[in-house]
Amino acid sequence: MSLLKRIFKIGQAEAHSVIEKLEDPVKLTEQGIRDLKKHLKEALEALAEVKASMIRFQREADAEKNRAAGYMRKAEELLRKASQGEISTQEAESLAADLVGKSEAAEERAKRLFQEAETQRSLATKLQIKVNDLKTQIAKYEAELKSLKARAATARAVKKVNKQLCKTDPSGTIEMLERMKTKVEQEESLAEAYGELVESERSTEEKVDELLKKGSSSSNAKLEELKKKVGLV
Repeated sequence: MSLLKRIFKIGQAEAHSVIEKLEDPVKLTEQGIRDLKKHLKEALEALAEVKASMIRFQREADAEKNRAAGYMRKAEELLRKASQGEISTQEAESLAADLVGKSEAAEERAKRLFQEAETQRSLATKLQIKVNDLKTQIAKYEAELKSLKARAATARAVKKVNKQLCKTDPSGTIEMLERMKTKVEQEESLAEAYGELVESERSTEEKVDELLKKGSSSSNAKLEELKKKVGLV
């Protein structure tokens, strides 16, 4: 059973590490279950043989006990006939003594056979416990195998995704995005600077135009005064 303990210690690892094991835990578990089922089959065959032996010994013991009882009945019948004068007493007693001896021998065989039957019954009880334990273990490990297969499938899927992510070089992508961000920020700053220059030039032109307008108004006013002075207006 140490093999199965080792198998399910592997099965208790995280899904990611399960797939990375040099030994495939799913295959090991499947093999372990096959071994257990083989042991179960052997145990069932042994249990059947032991029970068959128990039944046979019990039957033989019962037969010997009945034979012993039969001998005693015959011995009793002989003695009864002798007492009634149907047969000679000497002959009846001789035959009855022989039958009693056979009965005692049959009783001894019956006793021995009963003991054998009890021994086989005890072995059958122990084997039945082992069979029940094996059945419980197989059911448990089959349930764990189902869970292990699901975890292994998940681990493979996660591993595949992680490999794909590694191939896309995320660190290089992030670096490229940072460079693009810096460049965009530079372009934005440059655009803002040009905008400020344009606004500055426009402000200067507006000031010049304003001053020129003021100069023109002052000249026109003086011209009008001169015209009035000379009488042109």
